[in-house]
Amino acid sequence: MDQHHSIQDIIPPPRSRPIRPTVNSPVPPPQQPPPPVKMPLAPQPFDPNRRNSLYVFLLIGAGILVLAGVVIGVLSTVFYRAYVSATPYRFSASVNGPFTILDDASAAIPYQTLSATDTVSKVVPATGSKQVEDHASGTITLYNAFSAKAQRLITNTRFATADGLIYRVHNSVVVPGYTMKAGLKVPGTVEVVVYADEAGEKYNIPLSDFTIPGLKGTDQYTLIYAKSKTPMQGGFVGARAVVDSKLRAETIDALHAELDRTLRAKVLASAPLGTLIFADTVSVSFSESPDKADGGNATIEVSGVASVPAVKASALAHAVAVGAQVAYDGDLAIENPQELSVHSTEGSATSGGQITLSIAGDAKLVADFSAEALARDLAGKSEKDITAVRATYPAIATMNVKVYPFWRRSIPSDASRVKVEIVSALDQKP
Repeated sequence: MDQHHSIQDIIPPPRSRPIRPTVNSPVPPPQQPPPPVKMPLAPQPFDPNRRNSLYVFLLIGAGILVLAGVVIGVLSTVFYRAYVSATPYRFSASVNGPFTILDDASAAIPYQTLSATDTVSKVVPATGSKQVEDHASGTITLYNAFSAKAQRLITNTRFATADGLIYRVHNSVVVPGYTMKAGLKVPGTVEVVVYADEAGEKYNIPLSDFTIPGLKGTDQYTLIYAKSKTPMQGGFVGARAVVDSKLRAETIDALHAELDRTLRAKVLASAPLGTLIFADTVSVSFSESPDKADGGNATIEVSGVASVPAVKASALAHAVAVGAQVAYDGDLAIENPQELSVHSTEGSATSGGQITLSIAGDAKLVADFSAEALARDLAGKSEKDITAVRATYPAIATMNVKVYPFWRRSIPSDASRVKVEIVSALDQKP
């Protein structure tokens, strides 16, 4: 018999898990992959080349460091220098007046005499010859520093050179007494011609100093003396050529002109350091030798001496500054000496003694200082000490110091490694 079942009689099959968890059921955490298993490293075989490469790398690095140290050391010593540029002050001074200079180192404006000599000659036709015995002669300047009263020297008074050559005056001569200027004794002077005691060329001598043998053993011996103004020339024994007078005069004039040019150029180029010489204060004197016969010709010879006072530059600059009322007490130099009009109005370097110079123009006075002294004072100083050194040089308007190589922070202690350059002056007052 068939059994009939209803829908309620159908029993669903069991499920393994619920389709939707209940509210109170916890959510299981997501599953994590298991950690990897650490496997021991496989032993590596020993490679000696790898260790050698490391040693080579270290050696190269050390070598580079040593080389860099050597290079820096060389740069820090061999090329260690300081360069200093210093700008001095400049002052303008209008000058127009006389200045007295003396050949005395203790004078307010001292000078020294510079001289240059030369001889030129020319051969010309002669008309004959004659036998002669000539005595040399020349002009000397007598000085009296013995007394304020004039001193008289008798006829034939002897004047002796250091070599014992004797020259005489042919007439008596009076030497003026000395005077006092600015507390200094200025010897009295007079010029006179002297003649050699004997004929011959031995007595033809250049500029010389003379003593007076007749005064030896007295106080006058060292205080009354003489100096050449011209060389002693003309001494000759032998056959002298005879030359047409007009031809001889023209030849002498030409030789004088030639000598004048060369001697002036020579003496102007001979100024010692720290002195000034001026073209218009050069004096040139000439002397002629006896014309020498040479067959049918004659040799005409002329000698010349150029003299000029070389004035102490700093002393003259100071005198100009005082006259122009420049308010600066330090050392000064004249920057434009050749732009000034300078000539002597009294005396000359040839005769020595006192010379009066007339100076006119606009002088540029520059504050002067020693570059060598500045280098010595800066040597070994640090950057912070440079300003203190600069303050001791009132002549300097501006100063710039550069040290090489740049990493050195002080000036070399060796002053020879400190180069000081004096640049153009500034027109302003300190």
